[in-house]
Amino acid sequence: MTDWRDAPVFGQPPSRTRVRIRPSAYAILRNDRGEFAVVRSREGIFLPGGGMDEGETPHETVLRETLEECGLAIRIGSWTTTAIQFAWSEAEQIHFEKRSTFVDATVVSPDTSRIEPDHEVLWVDADRACELLTHESHGWALRKVVKD
Repeated sequence: MTDWRDAPVFGQPPSRTRVRIRPSAYAILRNDRGEFAVVRSREGIFLPGGGMDEGETPHETVLRETLEECGLAIRIGSWTTTAIQFAWSEAEQIHFEKRSTFVDATVVSPDTSRIEPDHEVLWVDADRACELLTHESHGWALRKVVKD
């Protein structure tokens, strides 16, 4: 069980507004050219991943979300870290405290059977990825895996 009191926090909780805790998980996915996957959607640009479904583990979330968003089957590595990101969801009209688990992963094979049409995968170098990412916690995790 993760002790979220020790996780770095990004963004500010809104004052006088309720925040919904949202467990999330994301993959830091690098290709053989050293580029990283980022996903562009209506909400912004993020690492592959998202909110955990009821009863799902972070690894299960990353495997499912990477298939849906990127059309890629992946293998999860051994590196992991956690962070909290306060964020507004325009689509859901709510503030979230995203309790995010980040893992490293590699591509096993393409699998476009369940890909979401409103998501675009971009492969970019680490610096460009950090510039593009909507959530500060995603850039922090990517820089951390590159450094570790």
